[in-house]
Amino acid sequence: MMRILPVTLAAALLSSCAAGPPSEAQLRVAANEKARLEKRLAGLTPGKPKRCIPLRSTGGPESFGENTLVFTVGRKLAYVTETRGSCDDVGRFNALITQPYGSELCRGDIARSADLTSGFSGGSCVIGEFVPYTR
Repeated sequence: MMRILPVTLAAALLSSCAAGPPSEAQLRVAANEKARLEKRLAGLTPGKPKRCIPLRSTGGPESFGENTLVFTVGRKLAYVTETRGSCDDVGRFNALITQPYGSELCRGDIARSADLTSGFSGGSCVIGEFVPYTR
């Protein structure tokens, strides 16, 4: 009996970690975030991806779903990056905390989201290439 309990417990823990298909609620949220991103980028044209962007001129990022961040430079320019990992709720509820090497944020830099009021960390992500969207 004592040998079966650890095996059963391990199996239960592993099965709870398995990701199943997304629920209807998750699909609705993803669709809403996609629509929000399309509205944000309406009238802008994507350009050639860049490896780095200057931090000095960019505004704080805003997340659209778990893996998309938009850095606004003005009404005529925004940079979109797809991340690996999850830095969601940035701009609405959380801040994006980065430790860049120099004055630019580059592909491969690691960032994390954090609620600055409570001090809790949200998630972490690796920054991807930056696609400029211009008017």
